[in-house]
Amino acid sequence: MKKSMHLLPKDLESASWGTNPDEAKRLRQEALDSAFMRVPGVKVETARDLLDLGFSQLYQIVGRAPETLFADVCKIRPKTPQERLVALRHVVRVAESAAG
Repeated sequence: MKKSMHLLPKDLESASWGTNPDEAKRLRQEALDSAFMRVPGVKVETARDLLDLGFSQLYQIVGRAPETLFADVCKIRPKTPQERLVALRHVVRVAESAAG
Protein backbone atom coordinates (compact mmCIF):
# COMPACT_ATOMS: atom_id res chain seq x y z
CA MET A 1 0.00 0.00 0.00
CA LYS A 2 1.37 3.38 -1.05
CA LYS A 3 1.80 5.96 1.71
CA SER A 4 0.16 9.36 1.17
CA MET A 5 2.40 12.42 0.80
CA HIS A 6 0.15 14.84 2.72
CA LEU A 7 2.53 17.41 4.12
CA LEU A 8 -0.12 20.05 4.69
CA PRO A 9 -3.76 19.86 5.76
CA LYS A 10 -6.40 19.70 3.01
CA ASP A 11 -7.38 23.38 3.38
CA LEU A 12 -3.76 24.42 2.82
CA GLU A 13 -3.07 22.01 -0.04
CA SER A 14 -5.47 23.82 -2.34
CA ALA A 15 -3.80 27.21 -1.89
CA SER A 16 -2.39 29.18 -4.81
CA TRP A 17 1.05 27.53 -4.58
CA GLY A 18 -0.42 24.16 -5.52
CA THR A 19 0.46 20.72 -4.27
CA ASN A 20 4.13 20.52 -5.24
CA PRO A 21 5.54 18.28 -2.46
CA ASP A 22 8.84 20.19 -2.25
CA GLU A 23 7.05 23.53 -1.95
CA ALA A 24 4.61 22.09 0.59
CA LYS A 25 7.51 20.80 2.66
CA ARG A 26 9.25 24.19 2.53
CA LEU A 27 6.07 26.04 3.52
CA ARG A 28 5.39 23.63 6.37
CA GLN A 29 8.94 24.02 7.68
CA GLU A 30 8.67 27.80 7.45
CA ALA A 31 5.51 27.64 9.55
CA LEU A 32 7.12 25.27 12.06
CA ASP A 33 10.06 27.65 12.44
CA SER A 34 7.85 30.72 12.90
CA ALA A 35 7.36 32.70 16.10
CA PHE A 36 3.72 31.58 16.16
CA MET A 37 4.72 28.00 16.91
CA ARG A 38 6.10 29.17 20.27
CA VAL A 39 2.51 29.76 21.41
CA PRO A 40 1.39 26.67 23.32
CA GLY A 41 -1.24 24.68 21.48
CA VAL A 42 -0.86 26.42 18.12
CA LYS A 43 -0.98 24.12 15.12
CA VAL A 44 1.05 24.52 11.96
CA GLU A 45 -2.10 25.46 10.01
CA THR A 46 -2.65 28.55 12.15
CA ALA A 47 0.99 29.57 11.90
CA ARG A 48 0.86 29.14 8.11
CA ASP A 49 -2.29 31.27 7.94
CA LEU A 50 -0.66 34.12 9.84
CA LEU A 51 2.47 33.93 7.71
CA ASP A 52 0.35 33.99 4.56
CA LEU A 53 -1.39 37.11 5.85
CA GLY A 54 2.01 38.82 6.07
CA PHE A 55 2.71 38.52 9.79
CA SER A 56 5.96 37.08 11.10
CA GLN A 57 6.04 38.07 14.77
CA LEU A 58 3.53 37.92 17.63
CA TYR A 59 3.65 41.66 18.32
CA GLN A 60 2.28 42.29 14.83
CA ILE A 61 -1.09 40.81 15.70
CA VAL A 62 -1.57 42.70 18.98
CA GLY A 63 -4.83 44.63 18.74
CA ARG A 64 -6.03 42.72 15.67
CA ALA A 65 -9.54 41.30 15.66
CA PRO A 66 -9.39 37.50 15.33
CA GLU A 67 -12.63 37.62 13.31
CA THR A 68 -10.98 39.93 10.77
CA LEU A 69 -7.92 37.70 10.58
CA PHE A 70 -10.19 34.71 10.00
CA ALA A 71 -12.10 36.55 7.27
CA ASP A 72 -8.80 37.41 5.58
CA VAL A 73 -7.68 33.77 5.75
CA CYS A 74 -11.00 32.68 4.25
CA LYS A 75 -10.40 35.02 1.31
CA ILE A 76 -7.25 33.12 0.38
CA ARG A 77 -8.49 29.69 1.55
CA PRO A 78 -12.30 29.52 1.37
CA LYS A 79 -12.41 26.00 2.85
CA THR A 80 -10.76 27.07 6.10
CA PRO A 81 -12.54 25.30 8.97
CA GLN A 82 -14.47 27.44 11.46
CA GLU A 83 -12.35 26.01 14.30
CA ARG A 84 -9.43 28.11 13.03
CA LEU A 85 -11.16 31.18 14.45
CA VAL A 86 -10.76 29.71 17.94
CA ALA A 87 -7.04 29.20 17.27
CA LEU A 88 -6.65 32.77 16.02
CA ARG A 89 -8.41 34.09 19.14
CA HIS A 90 -5.95 32.12 21.26
CA VAL A 91 -2.90 33.47 19.40
CA VAL A 92 -4.12 37.07 19.61
CA ARG A 93 -4.87 36.66 23.34
CA VAL A 94 -1.38 35.27 23.98
CA ALA A 95 0.24 38.02 21.88
CA GLU A 96 -1.64 40.71 23.80
CA SER A 97 -0.82 39.24 27.19
CA ALA A 98 2.86 39.01 26.22
CA ALA A 99 2.82 42.65 25.12
CA GLY A 100 1.69 43.56 28.60
